[in-house]
Amino acid sequence: MPDNESLFSAFLNQHDEAAWAQVIADLLPAIHPVDAVATRLWFAFFPLKLHHALEQSPDPAKTAEELLLKGKYRLADQVDASAEFLYGHRYWPEVKRTIREYASGRSVPKSLSLAELIREIARQAAERVGADDQLLVGISAVALMTLQQVGWEAFSRSYNFPSAPPSKKSPEQILQERARDDGQGIFGFLKSVDKKFTVTFSERDPKAKFPIINMQDLTMAAANDKRDYRSRDPRCIEGPIPVECRTAACGTCWVGILSPTEKLSEPTTREVKKMKEFGYRGFTPDRSSIIRLACQTRALGNVTIVIPPWCGVIGKLYEQN
Repeated sequence: MPDNESLFSAFLNQHDEAAWAQVIADLLPAIHPVDAVATRLWFAFFPLKLHHALEQSPDPAKTAEELLLKGKYRLADQVDASAEFLYGHRYWPEVKRTIREYASGRSVPKSLSLAELIREIARQAAERVGADDQLLVGISAVALMTLQQVGWEAFSRSYNFPSAPPSKKSPEQILQERARDDGQGIFGFLKSVDKKFTVTFSERDPKAKFPIINMQDLTMAAANDKRDYRSRDPRCIEGPIPVECRTAACGTCWVGILSPTEKLSEPTTREVKKMKEFGYRGFTPDRSSIIRLACQTRALGNVTIVIPPWCGVIGKLYEQN
């Protein structure tokens, strides 16, 4: 007879990518604003469809080559680090513990929906750490999707602490910083093209910033950051954002947007066309998109981004439906 952990996994495996997308949409009102976009970005960065394509392939290496995958695209290789850009990641150990205890103690009631299970996990973990439930809903959803993709053995390994501690700022302070622009000095009102702003590419690291000129594209500004990023990620040839072409032809420079999207230029016609081909989820053909190609995206203010750990061309996975 299957144990409770197996029954728990079977419950999760009933949900495909479309089902998960609906669950996240339903949960958004319950997720604190500091993690509402970040949660959506995480699910765009680690799509279930890509996991299934590699898992079901008779030759995963060949499939990865066909999809032009580069970087760390396997979630199993970054179980504890993949969601560090979520504020709720500071509660990750407790969320993992809660899920393990919940699954080992009982099977999922048939009457419980996935969204309700996520809220229940978040509630229990929040009670233990003395935090607002809303701060743990997003990371609880991430944890359950991680479990679905990597399995119990990888999920249950001891937590590997991140290299940089989480920010001590409150969620409200972080939201304010994402919305704020750099001051332009006493005569700033006279400036137009030469306004200077800041791009933040990791809120965990105070040094993870580079300057950008008004209407400059993100990759061009990133290239002026001469620090060594290539030793950390071989895709980073110039600056912290991986880039190969600067013409929207490769898809290497896709990034997630945490700051208000009105601080960015409208997507170009080419960007809209190519993003569909690349298959990156979360993209919409207007300024509200939380996924952009950095080489086509110009800054109109301070910008906070998340750089995915991989890139590829996965549009064909969605065309097969």
